[in-house]
Amino acid sequence: MRALHFQRVVGAGAFGAVYLCDLVADKGFRRQVAVKVLQRDHPNAQMFMSRVRDEARLLGLLQDDHILKVLEIVSVDGRDAVVMEFVEGLDLAALIEAKQRPSPRALAELGGAIAGALHRAHTAVHPTTGVPLKVIHRDVKPANVMVTSRGGVKLLDFGIARARFEARESFTGQFVLGTLNYMAPEYIVTGDVSPAADVYGLGLVIWEAVIGEVYGQPRLKQEQHVPRQDAQLARIVGEFEPFVPILRRMLAWDPKSRPQTHEVEHELVALADNIRGQGLRAWCGTVVPDLLARRARGVDENGLVGRQIQLAEGPADEEPSLPALPRPPDAAPPNTLAALGRAPEPVRSQASLAQLASEISEATPSPRVAPPVDRPRVAPVLAEPRPPARPAQSDRRPPAPGSETLAPQAAPMRKERARARGPSTAVLIVQGLIVGGGIGFLMVLGVILAFLLRRFL
Repeated sequence: MRALHFQRVVGAGAFGAVYLCDLVADKGFRRQVAVKVLQRDHPNAQMFMSRVRDEARLLGLLQDDHILKVLEIVSVDGRDAVVMEFVEGLDLAALIEAKQRPSPRALAELGGAIAGALHRAHTAVHPTTGVPLKVIHRDVKPANVMVTSRGGVKLLDFGIARARFEARESFTGQFVLGTLNYMAPEYIVTGDVSPAADVYGLGLVIWEAVIGEVYGQPRLKQEQHVPRQDAQLARIVGEFEPFVPILRRMLAWDPKSRPQTHEVEHELVALADNIRGQGLRAWCGTVVPDLLARRARGVDENGLVGRQIQLAEGPADEEPSLPALPRPPDAAPPNTLAALGRAPEPVRSQASLAQLASEISEATPSPRVAPPVDRPRVAPVLAEPRPPARPAQSDRRPPAPGSETLAPQAAPMRKERARARGPSTAVLIVQGLIVGGGIGFLMVLGVILAFLLRRFL
């Protein structure tokens, strides 16, 4: 029988808390693990847990030394929990915030390790079917890169990764996911994402580690992206200048101009070999232990520290035959698991991309960015109604009376309507004048005849 012995709180967030535990089993087996225990009464607990299971399955398929491993999903006191490998370290964002800039050689080694992990994720195949998984991380940023005191590197948080595998329970293809400051511009413009977006994110991670501040929101016009890129890269001087050529390509406007992840790995490893100075392990051994010692301990709101809880079968084992769901082939669960207690990044629907773009200073996309060929996430746009077809001549109705232009076949009908209305006023006047004139003529003629008769008779 296996059990978890809860030692201390590692971190806490909106969805739960992460504990350092000893996993004990029969025959004296014991190992340290990290256990993320989710809140029992969270309003989105069911949806969140289905996405946690998706991420766990995906990470189980990847199995890379530089990607955090998920071991299993269990139940702890009626709460859903995820058992992960325990990594004692700090994320790169915390180190940058503490103004602990890595040495050039350490940064090149760190970047090469992350590029290699991304390359293996991009090219991963299912271990049994051989079908490409097509994994894209979509949220490469300093907060998702962890380093240990011995120079170990882990890429965290595949919770919003885009991937293809049959066991997925949830799908969020209608969402645009990630962190705005680390999104590639083409992702916002088109809604489509490719491995080049991960290369762009890694370039921002390296730049931020050198400068010590966030690069800034993406520019959605090429004529503004390029000058800003030139200005930001010009800030890299001194011993970090050898990074500028590779960063210029990684942060290129056109995703097709960016290098592949395996090319980035090889160039950064070669750069590290050509740079003298403190390596990654030496730098981590200098700065990580001190910051870890000063980190505040989390509060155990669940009352689990010091307890030993026997493992019950988790939700994943309770549902062995999950129904297939209609979904796009490349779906993405939202940010869930490996953030070690941090709340997930907000998601935006594809319908709000225009709003997202308007929040950025320049929102008009460059004509060089091709629109997506197939975007099932975008609601269909109704076509403008076509004007009705002109009826055949035999079916035409006569124009309204008084129209300036009449079709030839309408003239007889106009005469019939005129006859039906009777004579016009002008005709009546003329007729009256004629009648009156005739009567007057007859009266004059009668007077003349009477005069002649009196004179001669």
